[in-house]
Amino acid sequence: MTLPSLSSQSLSDQAYKALRTAIIQGDLRWGEKITERGLAERLGVSPTPVREALRRLEQEQLVERTGLRSLRVASVSPLARSESGAIEAALEGVAARFAAQKATTDQLTALEELLDAADQAATRLRGDRDAGRPLDPQDVEYVFDALREFHLRVEAAADNAQLTRTLDQVRAFSRSERLRVASAQLGVGEVSRPEQRYPQHRELLDALREHDADRAEDIARRHAVSSLGELAGWDRT
Repeated sequence: MTLPSLSSQSLSDQAYKALRTAIIQGDLRWGEKITERGLAERLGVSPTPVREALRRLEQEQLVERTGLRSLRVASVSPLARSESGAIEAALEGVAARFAAQKATTDQLTALEELLDAADQAATRLRGDRDAGRPLDPQDVEYVFDALREFHLRVEAAADNAQLTRTLDQVRAFSRSERLRVASAQLGVGEVSRPEQRYPQHRELLDALREHDADRAEDIARRHAVSSLGELAGWDRT
């Protein structure tokens, strides 16, 4: 894997963001051994900004030191994942509540357009599955990305910086793991649970349009709980 080269006065901030993103997306795997020098070479910077970035990641418990000069990406226990998931689900519910109170017409229209585009790709995937054809990986990833963007835009509509920061901190599962699980579920026919959850996005959008904060929070929280439950179930297989 090639990490992006950095060039700026705030190299430590950029190194922190690049490494944090690599961990969250799964490019740097849980438990992977890392070194300051090795990461600095991959980022194209000196070890100093990387050292500062790693200190911040240690504070967030995304990186742990195993010796004087040795580090690794933190390994996340099942209990930690479960607890982080419960916190994340609750916060996503709060984000939906705030969004129901604050979302603008333009934001709601953008959310509907995202779901319309995802529906088209999801229809193609269902057609491939029913016909016994291999699923198009691009369609799988498109649906995944569109729904991920939907949730991010709901959080943006909530317009609460503290909530956004806290959600960012508690999300312990990588994008690659979520995509792996989504692909596996579709690929082996385990689609009943995802297909039951998929309409919840439309239900949430309806609640946002109606400014029904209680209903929006309930839908978002239930959706998050079921999504994280599926991820945990596949992790155990």
